[in-house]
Amino acid sequence: MQKQILTFLFLAWLLPNFLFAQNTDGWIFKNEKEGVKVYYRKTSDVYELKLITSLKVSLSGLVTLLSEVDNYPKWGYKVAESRELKKVSDHETYYYSKLDFPWPLDDRDIVVHSKMEQDPVTRRITATSIAKPDYIPATKGVIRMRNAHTSWTLLPGPGGWTYVEYYIYSDPGGSLPDWLVNMALDVGPRETIKNIRGFVQQEKYKTAKVAYLKE
Repeated sequence: MQKQILTFLFLAWLLPNFLFAQNTDGWIFKNEKEGVKVYYRKTSDVYELKLITSLKVSLSGLVTLLSEVDNYPKWGYKVAESRELKKVSDHETYYYSKLDFPWPLDDRDIVVHSKMEQDPVTRRITATSIAKPDYIPATKGVIRMRNAHTSWTLLPGPGGWTYVEYYIYSDPGGSLPDWLVNMALDVGPRETIKNIRGFVQQEKYKTAKVAYLKE
């Protein structure tokens, strides 16, 4: 058992660092807690964020989770509502999400065009989401986020582990207090990963098989 734990710790350090090493331009290491490394950089007035970790779940299990838009509020930090607007294919969809911002700030919402692709050789999966603010009319009393880009990069590893890189670039609009910016850089994304780590332990995700994926 001790040997298995040491092997995992080594692989968990090695592969995420390999993934991240491909693009380190301007990224600043913030911290590492509970197996999640956090990096950030500032582009104009907007912070970009990158989290690197490993999850005990297959590619099919994690892709199944990310495809279930209606379940996002169950594991996404401060996601109050989420629904699919149009399913283009198994690899492409449009969806809506509403984010719960603390009083007295207005809540935000976002309309997203999401696409997923897999490299047939490396089996690396890239799931990219881009904001499409005018896809549906604005919601009264909620600020529509007009500029956002997120991506999940997934790479299968030995022993049923998947190595994950989660990238976030978003402009929530309006002036935000420093404490909320810090929460966005640290607490929110980390809590999302923590929730996912627990969520994928359900039998549904442990046994998931996605026909079009190469494991």
